[in-house]
Formats: sequence, structure tokens, C-alpha cells
Amino acid sequence: MRTTASPGRIVVGADPGPGGLVVPDRPEGHAIAVTADRIELAANGDRALGYAAATLADRGLDCGRVVDFADLELRGAHLDLKGPMPAPGYLAGLMDRLGRWRLNTVLVEYEDKFPYSERLDLAGKDALDPDQLRDLLAAAQRNGIEVIPLVQCLGHKEYALQRPRYWDLAEDERHQQLCPSRPGSLKLVEAQLAEVLAAHPTARLVHIGGDEPWSLGRCADCRAFAAEHGRARLWTRYVRRVAELVVATGRRPVVWDDVLYSERDPSCVDELPPETVMMAWEYAAYRERTGHVRWGNPPQLVAAAGLRAAPDALPEFPEDGVLADLESLPEHEQRLLRAIKYDLDDRGGHPFPWLRGLTARGRTVIGASAARGADGEDVCAPRWGRRLRNIALWARHARAAGALGVVSTAWSAYSTVSPPTEPMAGVESLLAASGHLYWNTATSKERLERALGPVWLALRWIERGEPHYLTAAQALLGRRPDGRLPVLLAEHARLSTDTERWAKAAAFHLCAGRQGPAGEWARDETRSGVGRTLVAWADWRTRFAAELRDDYAGAGAKQLAEIKSAEAVHRLRRLAEDLDAGGRG
Repeated sequence: MRTTASPGRIVVGADPGPGGLVVPDRPEGHAIAVTADRIELAANGDRALGYAAATLADRGLDCGRVVDFADLELRGAHLDLKGPMPAPGYLAGLMDRLGRWRLNTVLVEYEDKFPYSERLDLAGKDALDPDQLRDLLAAAQRNGIEVIPLVQCLGHKEYALQRPRYWDLAEDERHQQLCPSRPGSLKLVEAQLAEVLAAHPTARLVHIGGDEPWSLGRCADCRAFAAEHGRARLWTRYVRRVAELVVATGRRPVVWDDVLYSERDPSCVDELPPETVMMAWEYAAYRERTGHVRWGNPPQLVAAAGLRAAPDALPEFPEDGVLADLESLPEHEQRLLRAIKYDLDDRGGHPFPWLRGLTARGRTVIGASAARGADGEDVCAPRWGRRLRNIALWARHARAAGALGVVSTAWSAYSTVSPPTEPMAGVESLLAASGHLYWNTATSKERLERALGPVWLALRWIERGEPHYLTAAQALLGRRPDGRLPVLLAEHARLSTDTERWAKAAAFHLCAGRQGPAGEWARDETRSGVGRTLVAWADWRTRFAAELRDDYAGAGAKQLAEIKSAEAVHRLRRLAEDLDAGGRG
């Protein structure tokens, strides 16, 4: 047997010849043909050729003829380095797994974990060093993954603005956002981009953020400009200048889209350089039809007034949502919403209206679903089913709208001054699902669940939080080596339920003050229950930290375990002290 290889083609056989397989002219298109005396692989690029080889290895020599391609050109995951720092070894292993799941892009939000120079004084104590950064980027390249570096240009700058040398660049006392009217803000971002881009010489896309500038228009200079031109133009004027810096380097800037609709003026996108890619995010949508839409800043939820009397027409309405009537908006805003959110007043609507609005303006768009960090800033585990539906919905609509692709975001914290979200390892099944769905947006639920394996079923049971489901999940996971973390997540759910039970009992006894033997027995039983639960939390914290110790650098795993049990432990300890004091009284 002999082997011949040429760009995008490998042939193995007694007489390998040049090969004649036709490759589909689609993203990552590849073909395989296996006969009794010949194996031929053909693809429209090295990465696609690797997918062909992986398929052959998986299916074996009886696979016959295979033709495959991706529905979405860009299939991404998000790596957010706020909060406890992942261990370099975990990051390298994650790149290997993402590559196996056919994700070809990673959006890396460095924050203060990039090895900035001493001149900028922005690197945190647990930042990557230059060698570790090179290893991370090499692992991505080895797995056919393109890295999109993210440098926030406006909001989410707490990591910089907490440093005294940059205090005067803050828009207000919140120190969350750079002031767009101060020249030093642009100079700081320009200096950051220079160092980050030097470390990413092959990056074609560069994300500059621009989202959630909560203090926009607060300082005197910005307030005066916004009064004359509007806050949306204040944002556009500044972000355009940052985008132009990226364009000047031969790269394409990427910008979050939320300010366009939160400031009620999507036309602002027209003022950004034509090379700018818009990243449209929506984490709460998981149904084909919604009766409401996010609008304004701070964001409000808008729906037709008639839907107030028909709550079923507002599926999955947020628990803390405040509804505004569509008819109360100015006419031009009503027309815009009706144009992009069809049948808004008839219980219908598009789950991603801004996706349609941006593509209609001729913009390249990347969608953003959420695998992590969208179910509460201090949860220990996501709502796996809801996250999966959000990812699947984005996959279908991105393909239908002609979007470049979708990135599954994985937020480690809402900001550098908020608690860490669930551990990354607990959402890897959702990243694996993203790979399946972004490759084939029509993947059925049954096929996907088979691909994810039995642990996925256990995760769904844990999500329900009911005792018999938690017991079933722990029994299913059993001795599986990939089940240790899910078992701990199930225990966390059970302990949270126990905490609620004993806290309510303790509060009753502290308020009611029942006397007599029965009252004493009940108080002792409650005191004992509180004590047992505290001991169980201490044991859980130790085992949770041990399970994650290789995933985080330094004391990150221990810190995460303490934070995920802190509220419950603090609550129970105070109640135990009060019960003891009441008993002594």
C-alpha cells in the first residue's frame, strides 16, 4: 500500500493516483471514499481534512462514502478570564476538547489575565506569563481553532479603573466605564490593543467590546454632548475611533450590539466602519415565539398592551421583568419594533429581532448564545435544558439569517467585582452540544442526547432539584469517572434544599418561642439539623475544591468552593447562634 498527499487530499492504496473525490463548496466541506483497495480523503482545507480523518477513525473502514460540511462557518466558544484563573493545563486540555467537538473559534476575554507590560501595569497577580500565553495559542492552533482576542474599549473596565493611575479616566464613581470624552481613554485602549495584537499576529477578528456602558453620559463633558447629539452618538463617536484603530492593522473589529437597541437607535451601526462585525447576544430566548422584546437603557421589556391580560402570550417572561406597553412608545420606535419583531401585538415575534435588523443593514453578524453565566451570577450549576434550547435556537436562526456563525458565551463572572459563576467544567457538555448544533443546525434532540451520553440525562435530573431526581442522578452517575463533578453539583442542590428547610424551621422557633417539652424537642431537632447541614457543607466544600484543584490556578478551586457555600453557611451559623442564645435565655 502506498500513500500520496497533496493540499486537501490524502489517498492510500496499491495505486493511489491523484484522487477524484469532489468536495462540497461549503464551510469545512470534506469527503471520504473507502473501497476494498483504496482510501481517499478530500477536503477544502487542512482543518476540514482533519475532520475527515477523525470521521474515518470513528466510523472505521466500513464507512463507505461520506460527504459532510458545516452549516455555520464560525463555530465558537467563549473563554472569559475574569474571576478565579483557570490553570494553564486545563486551558490546553479544553482546546483539545473544543477541537474534537468541531468548534473552530475561541473568543478570549483576557481582562487582567493578559501579560501586559509593566508600562501599562494592568496584569493581575495570576495573569498568564508570556510562555503560558504562547502555549495556549499554540494549543488552539494545533486544534484548528482561531482565537479572537477581546479588549474592552469602554465598559467592564473595573480591572483597570481600580488602579489609582487610571482613576481619572473613569466616567463616574462607579469606576466601571472609561470616559469616552477623555483622550486618555482612547490612548489606554490603543496601548492595550498594540500589545494584545502583537501576541496574536494571525488574528483576523478583534473584539473591542462596547457593551453595557452603565455610566454613559454621566460626566459633565459627556452629558453636554449627549444633550445635543444623544447618548447613542456619544457611544458611536468613541467606538468608531477604536474600531478604526483595528481596521488600520488589517483586522476586522467586532462589537457587541446591545447599545444599539438599549439607546433606541439601531441606525448607529451605520456610523461604524464597514469592516465592523456586529455580535448580537440574546441569552434568555429559547422559544420560537416571544411576545416581548428588550428595549431602552436600562433595558425594559416591551409588549403590546393587550398581552397584559394574556400572560401565556409572554412565554418564559423573566421573574424580575417589568413590562412596558408598546403603544406608550413614540411612533417611530413603534414602527421600528413592528418592522423587526413581526406580529408583536399578536402573541408572536422573532426571538432574535436584532439579528434580522443588523443583517438587513448589510452587516456581518455573529450570534452569541450562553452556555454559562446566564442563570444567575452566583449559581453553582446552570439550567442545562434552558441553555441547550438557547444554543439550538441560535444555531437555527443564525443559519437562516446568513450569519457568519455563533459563539457560545461562558461568563466566569458578571464583572470583576461580582461573584464567580458556575465552574467551566460543569458546562462542557453544553460546549460539546454547541459543536454538534453549529455543525448541523438540524440535529435532533434525540440524536444530540445520544451523543452527549448518560451524564447529560443526570444533569437534567439535577436541574429539576427534586430529591428523587437528585437520588436518581447520583445513582446513574455512580462510579463513572466523568460523574464526580455532577455528583457534587447534585449534592449542592440537595444541601441548598436542606438549608432552606432548616432555616425556615429555625426562624419559626426563634419567632414563636414555643415552651414546654414538645417545643424544646422541636428546637433541639432543628438545632441538630442545622448542625448536621453545616457539617455536610464543610465536607462538600472540601471535596468540591479537591475535584476542581487541577482546573484552577493557585487557590482558585478553594476560593470557588467557599463562595458557592458561603451564603448557606453564613445563614445557618447565624441561626445556630441565635438558637443557642434563645436556649440559654
